[in-house]
Amino acid sequence: MTSLKKDFTSEAALQAFAASLGPQLQAGDVLLLDGDLGAGKTSFTKGLAKGLGITDYVKSPTFTIIREYRHGRLPLYHMDLY
Repeated sequence: MTSLKKDFTSEAALQAFAASLGPQLQAGDVLLLDGDLGAGKTSFTKGLAKGLGITDYVKSPTFTIIREYRHGRLPLYHMDLY
């Protein structure tokens, strides 16, 4: 398990970093994003989806628990864990 903590100066920089991870991911990889409300978890996921070739609109799973995006290089399961 690898832990990574980075500070970003903008939402665009966060999404660009996340998008750069998309091509490196393999089936079965799991990313855990931990942070308070508004910390940028969904913004990160939007960038990651772009890096995976997913063009669907990415929304927070807060009230649905899980959102699935299957139209990319790999499927993306975005979920809230309480």
